[in-house]
Amino acid sequence: MAKCWTCGAHVIGYHYTCSSCESLNEIKDLQKTVKSHDKGLDYIVQIQQEGFKTLNDTLSTGLSEIASAIEWGFGEISWQLQQQTDVLRGIDHTLKTPSETKANEWRLHAEELRRRGVLEESEEFFLKALNEYRLDFRIYVGLAETYLRMNKFDKAKSFLGKSLPHAPEKEIDYRSYSYRLIGHIHACEEDYIKALEALHLSIKLSPNYTDGLYDFTQYASLVSDDVVDRICSQTLREWGGNWSLKDYNLVCLLALQKAVEAKPVYFYLAQKEKNFDRRRKTVESALKNLLDNARCRVETTLLTINTILSEEFGRAVSKAIEALNKSRDKNELESSHIYEDAKSKLKLANEKLVSGDYTALLDAQPIAEEAYNLMDAAKDKAYKERKYYEKRRSEKVKNAWGRVAGAIFGWPLLFGIIGAIGGCTVGLFSGTASQSADGGCILGVIGGMIFGIYNIQKELQ
Repeated sequence: MAKCWTCGAHVIGYHYTCSSCESLNEIKDLQKTVKSHDKGLDYIVQIQQEGFKTLNDTLSTGLSEIASAIEWGFGEISWQLQQQTDVLRGIDHTLKTPSETKANEWRLHAEELRRRGVLEESEEFFLKALNEYRLDFRIYVGLAETYLRMNKFDKAKSFLGKSLPHAPEKEIDYRSYSYRLIGHIHACEEDYIKALEALHLSIKLSPNYTDGLYDFTQYASLVSDDVVDRICSQTLREWGGNWSLKDYNLVCLLALQKAVEAKPVYFYLAQKEKNFDRRRKTVESALKNLLDNARCRVETTLLTINTILSEEFGRAVSKAIEALNKSRDKNELESSHIYEDAKSKLKLANEKLVSGDYTALLDAQPIAEEAYNLMDAAKDKAYKERKYYEKRRSEKVKNAWGRVAGAIFGWPLLFGIIGAIGGCTVGLFSGTASQSADGGCILGVIGGMIFGIYNIQKELQ
């Protein structure tokens, strides 16, 4: 018996797809959506980053085949994505001769033919490209992808092996990519020892190769600890730390956690991946640790906001409001607007925390940190606003005291003159002009002083 490349179901002979995975309409619909989406390759990145959230409901139905189908059902699209990396695009800069350029054109032609399902012609143009130029890693892998789709796994394995001397190295050593595909072919043949050997070479060359780590965990779960020890012990000793303890449940836990941290989609796939059944408790422990750590990070940030920054902000903004009111300005505090934004972020982070979903918790962490930064900015702004409005009030007080002399002398003098004139006018009719003038003047001075004091008090409020 063999296994289907895409979904892992048992089949007779080599099959890139089979009746089992073709019945998974969700996968087919998502593949069509990705291929027809305006954003093209960017959309598959978005799907990977979001952890295939659109399929979460399906993952909960217990169809373990769908986990493998998601991982391997986007092979061609994932290869297109790989070719957008700087290291593979950089191969074009090494093409100098007309024959090299012609080979590149044929390669592109072959890839388009494969995308259209014209596999025989795709093979023909890949072979023409290879005859013209044998140093382009992309030709070997592209031809292998075509052979996989033609169910010619032995030929695919052969050309993946031939790709190894030509694999570039930058973000990862691209031999790791070829070894991963070779390992999956061995897994389809149910030769899990050779599959593990290939994936061991993959992660030995590129210890941070996410997809390699995930598949290494699968194949290590399908063989005995003695086999893992024989194949991997030397590399794990070289890596040191917990990797070298010969606790292969721990090795699987470390590899899986590292893969999930880099690509959260594997958190969901690992829950349903039947290849992990032999080490299911280890997988569940790894996923629980990741979930708990993600939740703890968010809770710590939110706790800091709620217990420290909120209190500090409350004190800062109340003093800023007090200074604003005393300055008698009609402005609004900018810190209040920043604080409202922080509260909005805080609410969103809390909602994601309550959901308990892994990717939601990962999303919640930067949102919580943003809320923290906004809260801190609001606090600093409130302190600055308090100083500004205290300065404004101080300037107003200074200007008010500059008018004190006018308030004390000017208004009493004016009111006194008015009072004296009024007193004289009354005295002319009563025959007591002098006394009336004096009385009016005194009353005017007193009234002027009262009015002046009232204005001073008003200015100083």
